Amino acid sequence: MREVIDMKGYFSLALIDPSGVVVVERKTKNRIVKTGRNLVAQLFAGPSGPPVAIVSHMGVGSDNTEPSDDDTDLLAPRSPRKPFTVEYLDFDEVTTGGTIKRQRVRLTAEFDFDEVNDPAVPLTEAAIFNDVSAGVMYNRVVFEGVTKTDAFKLTLQWDIIF
Repeated sequence: MREVIDMKGYFSLALIDPSGVVVVERKTKNRIVKTGRNLVAQLFAGPSGPPVAIVSHMGVGSDNTEPSDDDTDLLAPRSPRKPFTVEYLDFDEVTTGGTIKRQRVRLTAEFDFDEVNDPAVPLTEAAIFNDVSAGVMYNRVVFEGVTKTDAFKLTLQWDIIF
């Protein structure tokens, strides 16, 4: 059997009202960009220069241009980036060649009621980074716009499969 590492990412978001009711949900696949693949390679084997940091923050923005391998940042970022929690989940993937043990890394961030609000400009993009304000972008996703106001908190979740 030949092993293939095929990283995959799945993104979901939820706008949640003060009573805890989910009023909007979005789910989509995401694009792991070239800088993200390089980051994984450097974390695996070590960089040729200064040490690299692990992914640590999520950001959102308002540009809906389709993701490209060459993207290095959100195209219209809205501050602040948020740290996320991490959960590791093992699962079995059944393939034509047999069962493969996989690892799912679930990242979750929450933008509170008073963050990233602008009723005039919907949020349409999100990404994972290894720094609070600069750093390397791991991936980028574009989704149908959601209007974030102080009436809602926003929860972002990524499942990255290894």
